[in-house]
Amino acid sequence: MESYLRHRFRFSAPEVEDLMQDVLLELMRHEEPVREAEGLAFRILQLRSLQFLRRRRARPELPLETGAGAEGNLEAPSGTDPDVLVLLRQTLAQASPACRRLIRAHYLEGRTLKETAESLAYASPNVVWTLLDRCIRRLRAAVGAAR
Repeated sequence: MESYLRHRFRFSAPEVEDLMQDVLLELMRHEEPVREAEGLAFRILQLRSLQFLRRRRARPELPLETGAGAEGNLEAPSGTDPDVLVLLRQTLAQASPACRRLIRAHYLEGRTLKETAESLAYASPNVVWTLLDRCIRRLRAAVGAAR
């Protein structure tokens, strides 16, 4: 399924990973018995991919430096090494577009999990929480590896 996403929709590796996680979460939430799990997973994958493409066209990703909101005003608190902020900006630039959208909406714009789920068309606040948790873990790992 990953190769299908890369070749059919030309998604990057982080985008493919995010979509596959969405599909897995949807399958885990499915309460009824499934006769053909692969078929259902593939159908969910197609629908999520099309939703992702629609959102991408409707809301083009803004560069982190010129984005509206608090991220452009990121200043080092007293006693903070300026290299840490540079490292943070580089790490955020390497994050997937979905992670950047979640982080921007929840942490920088101050939206609740429910508001973030509604504005970014996620199924529930629990999905937003799970994806945010994964994004933050990836960012922490990247910052730790870069230090």
